Amino acid sequence: MTAITIDEIREVIRAELGKPSTPWMDSDQAAAYLGATAGTLKNWRATGKGPKYHIVQDRLVRYHREDLDAFVRA
Repeated sequence: MTAITIDEIREVIRAELGKPSTPWMDSDQAAAYLGATAGTLKNWRATGKGPKYHIVQDRLVRYHREDLDAFVRA
């Protein structure tokens, strides 16, 4: 099994979106970026662990790429 780099994951996300890259991701995109599941991110939010996230319009969860990178580095 070979390791996947963060840059390779970013390229996959860009290809999936089929549009210019944005630093903001929903839970599914952020989970793929981190190599986790959306359920794991939900559990981390509920327990106050995991990367920083933002709530948009009182219901949309969004992650910023810089916050995800900081979480990985920590």
